[in-house]
Amino acid sequence: MLTTGAERAVPAAPEPANPLDVPAWSGPRPVMSTRPRQLLDGAGRPLARLGAAGRLVQFRMAEEAGKTARLLRGAADDAWFGLLRRAADGLITRLDSGELDPWLRALSAATGLPLRRAARGIRTVAEDLGRMDEILAAQSPDGSVSAYRTGGGDPRWSWRPAGRSVHVRVPDNFPTINIEWLQALAARRPVLLSTSARDPFTAVLFTEALYAAGLPDHAVSLVHGDAPALRRLADQVLWPGEEVPADLSPGKVKTYHYGRSRALIGEAPPKDAWERLAREAFAGCGRLCTNISSLVVLGDAGEAAGLLAEEFAARPVLPLDDPAASVPAFPDRAVRDALALRIEREIAAGAVDVTEAATGVPLRVDLDGTAYLRPTVLLVEPGSPLFGTELPFPFTAVAHVPRSKAAAACAGSLIVSVVGEAGGLVRALAEEPGVDKVFAGEEFDRGYDPCDPHEGYLADFLFKKKAVLPGTAA
Repeated sequence: MLTTGAERAVPAAPEPANPLDVPAWSGPRPVMSTRPRQLLDGAGRPLARLGAAGRLVQFRMAEEAGKTARLLRGAADDAWFGLLRRAADGLITRLDSGELDPWLRALSAATGLPLRRAARGIRTVAEDLGRMDEILAAQSPDGSVSAYRTGGGDPRWSWRPAGRSVHVRVPDNFPTINIEWLQALAARRPVLLSTSARDPFTAVLFTEALYAAGLPDHAVSLVHGDAPALRRLADQVLWPGEEVPADLSPGKVKTYHYGRSRALIGEAPPKDAWERLAREAFAGCGRLCTNISSLVVLGDAGEAAGLLAEEFAARPVLPLDDPAASVPAFPDRAVRDALALRIEREIAAGAVDVTEAATGVPLRVDLDGTAYLRPTVLLVEPGSPLFGTELPFPFTAVAHVPRSKAAAACAGSLIVSVVGEAGGLVRALAEEPGVDKVFAGEEFDRGYDPCDPHEGYLADFLFKKKAVLPGTAA
């Protein structure tokens, strides 16, 4: 039977005898080295040889990026966004043809992501790259992409880049996180990348595709692993998570990819709510800041936990090459066991593992020599340390919270999804400073859309609006 590219099965195991060469990129030039660093899978087999870029090479990357900034702003809008679309189309073509199958196998073995989910994540980012004009228009002060080139259309102010280059550290939770640095590039800012320890692959594939589409020299450079020279020399830094290196001053850095998302369950939730909530919990294999990590339940928390657990049970642990797999593995077994211990301590303290009763499957799962955690719904008290905590697999803590305390229980959320009738709580949540987004009604499972503000707009960090009086043309 013929299948589309999106449905095509990816061959299973990586080929340890043939590790990939994954270069660093000094502008348009791929850089390997005589002594490349090896990336190993969970069994200690070589997956990739990583090209190295030393300190002197990083200094040159930063210097050339600064020179390229003016060139990027000089490109006509149609030409610039056409280039990004060509890069997106080229990468999707390579995905569909099977050319990238060795890269997908290596990515899966290194990160524990199911093969088909990893491919889908890369495709999603490519599709967003192809509509970057729409994404950036939503962020500009006058709703146009030309503002990134001209500085804005109002005679009273000027909207100018806050720097000439930006260093972006890319985490390895899921390929879709690469949308962050691609937005920065689309905003005509040269990007200096450093990849994570487990996913050097995705950023390289996009860098290759961009240069193949005609990206100007040194608009993107890429280093594997830590790059202290780049973060010191770049004008601005985008850093994942909340633990920022001590050598970065607060005014220079914007943190991204952190936050916790919750759902508030009111009265009479729709019949399909539990399947939709489970889908949100499993998005990105449970490794996104938009996953539903907790349910705040105004009514019967036990009933809500049971209904959600039934949906979790329909998504079992499967081998990573199974097309239906949605549960990630842990290449580092010690990481899996440390997470399991946190959950087991809560159970010993009185929490209820509702999915164990629904499935009969233990929390720790070993399949074909690979370590997993079974997707878990945990019924807890609202004071539990796991209530509101993100864990890197499909996990949701459920607690009853009185209506009078519901808004406070949702503080510290990136997204709060309001399911069912909740009276005036939607307004209360919208006014709560610790909640970034509120989705309710039929939009409760909207999830991530790069046109929505996400921890604020990235353009608000990359650009600075200045009053210009008397007014002058940009």
